[in-house]
Amino acid sequence: MTIIRVKGFKIFQDRHRHWRCYHRKTGFPIDLKKTPIGSAEFIAECAKNAALGDKAIMEKSGTLGLLIHDYRKALAFQDLAPQTQSDYQRIFDYLRPITDTPLRRFDRPLVVRIRDKAAASKGRCFGNYVKAVLSLLFAWGAERG
Repeated sequence: MTIIRVKGFKIFQDRHRHWRCYHRKTGFPIDLKKTPIGSAEFIAECAKNAALGDKAIMEKSGTLGLLIHDYRKALAFQDLAPQTQSDYQRIFDYLRPITDTPLRRFDRPLVVRIRDKAAASKGRCFGNYVKAVLSLLFAWGAERG
């Protein structure tokens, strides 16, 4: 696999020898067929994705993504030990596909299904940790409306 290093982006050839490009922080893909590497369009697309940063994750109010974003900026998260912050970030990264889910959809059965899915793919301890982090997120958010 061939890899090209570009700050903030992952550019590589997949196993079928097709070039792929992803913004590291948000995971957004860049279509290299429409915007070839080195072209003005490619540079513009990279700049656009780099400018989005966390805003792409928290774009909608009332979603899990916004709650996670606000919690990470809060003193409650900043006061945690670096290892704990890292552990929580692993959970936030796992939850990234559902960050646009409205908070009102979260109920006990949904949280248990998320835990069970995490436990099936990454182990029982990880699943329980996902549930614990979701619980503390919702408790923190409930205090702040």
